[in-house]
Amino acid sequence: MRWIVLFAVLAGLSLAAFAAPFGKSAPDLRIYIRQADGAELSVQYEWRKPRREMIFESVAGGYRERRWEIATPGFKLVRLEDEDRIVRTDGKKFSDLELTAKPDLVRIPKEYQPTARYGAGGALIFTGHFWPMTGKGGRVNATFDFTPAEGGHVVTFGANEPALSDWRSPMAHPAFVYMGPLDPVETDHVMALIDPDAPRWIVDEFNTLVPASFDKLATLFGFSPETKPNLFLAAPLGRDEGRLSYAGDALPAQFQITLEGAAWKQPSDKARGIFVNATIHEAVHLWQAAARPGVEDAPEWIHEGAADAIAAEVMVALGEWDGGAFAANERAARRECASELETGSLNGAKARGDFRALYACGHVIALAVSRADGETTADFWRVFIERAGDDGYSEDMFYDLVAERTGDRDFADAVEDFARTPLAEPARAIDGLFASSASLARERGR
Repeated sequence: MRWIVLFAVLAGLSLAAFAAPFGKSAPDLRIYIRQADGAELSVQYEWRKPRREMIFESVAGGYRERRWEIATPGFKLVRLEDEDRIVRTDGKKFSDLELTAKPDLVRIPKEYQPTARYGAGGALIFTGHFWPMTGKGGRVNATFDFTPAEGGHVVTFGANEPALSDWRSPMAHPAFVYMGPLDPVETDHVMALIDPDAPRWIVDEFNTLVPASFDKLATLFGFSPETKPNLFLAAPLGRDEGRLSYAGDALPAQFQITLEGAAWKQPSDKARGIFVNATIHEAVHLWQAAARPGVEDAPEWIHEGAADAIAAEVMVALGEWDGGAFAANERAARRECASELETGSLNGAKARGDFRALYACGHVIALAVSRADGETTADFWRVFIERAGDDGYSEDMFYDLVAERTGDRDFADAVEDFARTPLAEPARAIDGLFASSASLARERGR
């Protein structure tokens, strides 16, 4: 039987660029999003002052070029290397524009889905791909209006309304917004929107896992999220009996899970193991979001690898794994990291499309650092969050904290070299990193 296990965990992608703390200032732009048919959207932009272009962060695979249709005559979409632009064909300024946005036919790898079908008649929207950028790389001061199809409502954070007007995310950040007929379920820990097609055993597992894992994470990090998180769980399972796909996206105070493949329909040890471990990984991001990257080039392996490592710590704490399973998880991360680095450096992995390196090699680094530190990865991140503060973190800040926590600048430099340098023998380099970590741990124990 062929098993497909997909992890698309995206928390923290360019969070510095996403932030938009406009308070209650008058918006420069109003964005009207109306649900037309399922996940097809009508989107209208109204600018307070005329302008010559709208700038958007690019979406992998040329999504806008393929799935956007500009309804207003006299406009064109221009694709550049790192951004998309909409301009008038005559070069003149404009104030209004209307377009249609359709969901992609397949999931866009390593990307928030701009609009996706969510249960019968529903759509899950990521506002970031509809929210223009300024010429300086930040977000335009904008508000959103959401109008669902007849009989539907809008769900996001604590809101469950027939429509939303002049809306801004309470996290000052792009967000997931649901439009459709489903009602959310609110618990002490989350506001959840669960696809009615999700298998009963998944729902039961979720209802047990969330309070246990959230309580444990609150203890490990020393705080709970200030905003009650949203969870969106979709289950377009399909008929492929050999497919077991879990895709997850995380944002501040929100995460979504998409399960695909008929192998999810019946409980199994493999399916349950994937669901529990991956969902805890997503939950970790809710706590990590308290420390956002302060610069565009902060590498994703810092938070993705740590989320894997902390999820493993929670799996043990909840009794899901014993020491043998934890050790097997480490061995798997080391093997996968070595394989992923055969073609280039860790810091270059995203550009190469080697996304699994961000998880496996980040996990390896998190383990080596925590052992040299004599603490857990959650302990390191508790301090890292405090150090990042409101200004966010950078890669250099990470290495500085490694040096401080371990008391050894040479070890921090070795971690930096491991991430930034193409390695001739990745497996040997990994062994060397752990050997240095163990040596520091022995010195600490004296």
